[in-house]
Amino acid sequence: MKNVIFLLLIGLFPRLVWAQLIGPEVPQRPPTELDRKIDTFLQASIDMVRQKLLNPSYAGTPYAATAPTPGDVLALNLAIQFHNQGLVNQIIHYYNPTSNRRIQPADPTTLLATSDSRPGPTAPPAKAPFLSHVSLLYGVQLIGKGSKTTYKSGTSTTRMTYLEIPAYILYNHDLPSNKGRLFGGIGFYLAYGLWGTIKDSDNTPSVSAFDKNLGYKRFDAGLAFTTGYQLPQGLRVSLAYELGLVNIDPIAGDYDKLKNRALSLNVAYSLHKVTALVKKK
Repeated sequence: MKNVIFLLLIGLFPRLVWAQLIGPEVPQRPPTELDRKIDTFLQASIDMVRQKLLNPSYAGTPYAATAPTPGDVLALNLAIQFHNQGLVNQIIHYYNPTSNRRIQPADPTTLLATSDSRPGPTAPPAKAPFLSHVSLLYGVQLIGKGSKTTYKSGTSTTRMTYLEIPAYILYNHDLPSNKGRLFGGIGFYLAYGLWGTIKDSDNTPSVSAFDKNLGYKRFDAGLAFTTGYQLPQGLRVSLAYELGLVNIDPIAGDYDKLKNRALSLNVAYSLHKVTALVKKK
């Protein structure tokens, strides 16, 4: 019997101590429409891409005059994006469930004396907190990358298609009089190379861009920056820049690094509105 009591105390003691430390469980409020609000966009882009050659081993040597010069090429980008405007507020209310029930007292200096029965003026609403302007933008896209490199003997054009997952933290500023929204933010991307070619100007057969012996690494990742404007009707126009951080050249020396760069002009529109237009036709 003593052993049974001892085992019960061992099992109950941590729970009793934990309950004293954190207190009773606070009931969570049900999710609101704002918490569940996710706008879905279909985005098309024109990208100016290149492969940036960093720290070439021949820099400052007599071979520098024959160094290849990477140039820009145009590529296309098609994406589906999800703009979550309620997740940040949901996280705030999860850790502070009473925040949405706080009553802001009226400022006595704004109250006027009156003899009629109509309600008097109330305090002006407090300025919206910073985090209420923050949202998450993420999605999946097919993006073209590559470069047109000029050598002494000719040119070589590389075109690659990646499956990419970008994610941004955005700050949104709604313009007055319902004139739209400005936004901008920073994020990251993860990408995996699907297919591509390397074509030389001497009419030799093209080579797979991700060939095990002559091609590039399939994995890519880096930082991403974006800024843009959203019309009241939902159309979004933005610029984005991807700064690759992964050396995609598997045969580069200790000092040579080749990294992707991409500048995108993006146009996005609500996927729900696009499907509605298609159904009407």
